[in-house]
Amino acid sequence: MGQSFLLSQVLDPPSFNCLQVDPAGNVQLQWQAPANPGSIFTSYEVFSSLTQNGPYSSLTTVAPITTTNYNHITTNSLNAEVYYYLNTNSTGGSSNSSDTLRTIHLDAVPSSLPQGYAFLSWNSPFLATANVPTGLNYEVWREYPTGNWTLVGTLPYGVTLWNYEISLCSAFLNFQIRLNVPGLCTFTSNIDGAIFQDLVPPAIPVVASVEVDHITNDAVISWLASTSQDTQGYILYKCNNNVLSIVDTIWGMNNTQFVDILANTTVGPVSYLLAAFDTCYTGNPPSPNTSPTADVCNQSVFLNTVPYGICDDFIQLNWTSYQGWEDGVDSYIIYHSFVQSPLPPVGTIIFAPLDTVTGDLANFVHNSISLEGYNVYYVEAIAVGSGFRAHSNIQSVLTPYPVPPDFVYLSSANVLGQTENEIKITIDPTNLTHDYAFQRFDVNGGNWDDLITLAAVDQSELIFTDIEASTDVFSNTYRVITTNQCFDIIDTTNFGTTILLTGLANTDRAVNVLVWSAYDDWESGVLTYRIHRIVGDGGTDEVITEISSAGGYFEDDVSQLPYTDGKFCYRIEAVERASNVTGILNTSFSNELCLSQVPIIWIPNAFVVDGFNSTFNPVISFADFSNYQMIIYSRWGDVIYETTDIGAPWDGNMNGELVQEGAYPYYISVKDGKGRLYERVGCVIMLTEREK
Repeated sequence: MGQSFLLSQVLDPPSFNCLQVDPAGNVQLQWQAPANPGSIFTSYEVFSSLTQNGPYSSLTTVAPITTTNYNHITTNSLNAEVYYYLNTNSTGGSSNSSDTLRTIHLDAVPSSLPQGYAFLSWNSPFLATANVPTGLNYEVWREYPTGNWTLVGTLPYGVTLWNYEISLCSAFLNFQIRLNVPGLCTFTSNIDGAIFQDLVPPAIPVVASVEVDHITNDAVISWLASTSQDTQGYILYKCNNNVLSIVDTIWGMNNTQFVDILANTTVGPVSYLLAAFDTCYTGNPPSPNTSPTADVCNQSVFLNTVPYGICDDFIQLNWTSYQGWEDGVDSYIIYHSFVQSPLPPVGTIIFAPLDTVTGDLANFVHNSISLEGYNVYYVEAIAVGSGFRAHSNIQSVLTPYPVPPDFVYLSSANVLGQTENEIKITIDPTNLTHDYAFQRFDVNGGNWDDLITLAAVDQSELIFTDIEASTDVFSNTYRVITTNQCFDIIDTTNFGTTILLTGLANTDRAVNVLVWSAYDDWESGVLTYRIHRIVGDGGTDEVITEISSAGGYFEDDVSQLPYTDGKFCYRIEAVERASNVTGILNTSFSNELCLSQVPIIWIPNAFVVDGFNSTFNPVISFADFSNYQMIIYSRWGDVIYETTDIGAPWDGNMNGELVQEGAYPYYISVKDGKGRLYERVGCVIMLTEREK
């Protein structure tokens, strides 16, 4: 029973692996043996056809079961695909057929359009697509020179047409398609070839950047090496209003940079295009295959000349956009450096990124700039995707600041009158206009009051008279604020505090006591105080003494000046200690203080006509004798004698006649130096001394 079952059993067909075509066209079949329970296998039978639908004919039978390949000697595979399947013969009969496979038939011919390619077409070896493993790739192999096979392309399964660019000027090339099925084997097509010519120009080179050499100001053009391996060199064109002119020829596929020393990068952007040429010469006269250029010129970034106003605290940057990158500009990085004047060589300047703006912008405002030197800039464009970079030219901007005077010095604060102070400042002359604001300190309010603002240019001195000061009551403190044309306060002077002179007349001691406040504040202080005195109205100003800078008190003994009118006017003059600012010894005067001694009036009570004291006359000191009056009365009140001359005494006569001895009333009046009236009345006894 068991033996009968085995005799009727049919084995499975072999698992067909692949077909390999050798250079002569013979086809090598490879398969895997099926299971052989009961050892009933007798042979493998190979069937073949030139068409998919047959008829199929038996080529041979192969045994034993361990034989898993067969070499079909044929040339049919050189002209078309050949179809195969396998059966397994056993004592139980013939198996079902295996999957049908076909040879990969390759046709390799020169392309017609476009020319310069090998047009490759082939077929898939699998008929039942459901059984095709995933992730397969065709490999395209090229033989050149003879015996030297090179992988030139990898294409996904399903692609059966491909144009291979010819990079050899003229050569006989063989091609083969290979399909590796992992775990099984590799299908190989027939080998097909022809004479092919390179009629295709190299790929258009991609320009990476057009930028400016910061040291030489030359234009630097950089590009990627052509993807066409037969590239011999490049032709560089300059773009000028859509007109191209050849700049130079660059030999060598890997020479990918050119420095245009004739480019005028200081006046505007520069633009370039690039073409590649190969080693194959065709035509009459022969010329190399040359690529076209890109459609858009690559144009550098040009940072425009930067305007600057002397009082600006910002700088406006404007530049031309970079052009030529396929996907445009992603962003611009603004680089900045600040250097002192004079401008150093560019190669020594260290730049740092200042800010980044988006690629659709071509301007930037730099706020809070540094002054008194050069702000130096350049802009770098960054390409979208590729990361190409191109920097602009450099622009340097001198950012001067109005040069202030070396010094503004409050050289004196003089008292001119009861309500007037003169404030004088000494200035280092400058050819720029500056404003000088004179201010007085308000003691009560604790703040500075603006008095006047004076503009000056090329002046060494300014004088202002404050007519609203109380010079006899207060010391007044002044200062001057200097403002430049940018409305910036650039200097505040030293203070100038006037001298306040006070005092009193001590009649008992015949001295005038003077007290004054210190002058404040010269740079080196006060050297000395000079005391000026004028005696009486119309007197001459004289310096009577000098006091060290520590003094503020003086007593003037006027006892030796009894025959003055008693009016003494004083001023204090402060003298500056030598200053390093102006080199000038400045002075400052106080208010004028006038003191009057009270008149001293001595009147004799008798006189003797023809005696030692023969006339009657008062002795008066410190009085204004222009206002003197003396009247002598009779006992009945009649005026006997009257005079306004202090030098005209009464001699005892009335109208030329000597009066009788006796007591006579008198009236004497005089004014002091301040015009105050002093009166005396009394009686004087007149005696006679006659010879007996």
